[in-house]
Amino acid sequence: MNFKPTKEQQNQALAGVFELYYTPLNHNHYDHYIYAFLNSLILHPDDISQAMALTKALNDRLIDPLNKKEQAEAYWKLEMGWFDDLSN
Repeated sequence: MNFKPTKEQQNQALAGVFELYYTPLNHNHYDHYIYAFLNSLILHPDDISQAMALTKALNDRLIDPLNKKEQAEAYWKLEMGWFDDLSN
């Protein structure tokens, strides 16, 4: 991946990670997982394994963490939203 986030983007992502860690979105698990993944990706753009490990750690903070099938659905939801934004 050829993505170099700015320091401001990384600071915002770190703030987002702390927010998700201390106040998980238990009412909307999919959004929690998507936000966790995107923030993790900004913090670790060159190391997908670290980004996934952080995403997993944040998912585990939920009262009812997403299982593998639900995680795949969250990625699909992200992908569809991304394509919708690009087409508009």
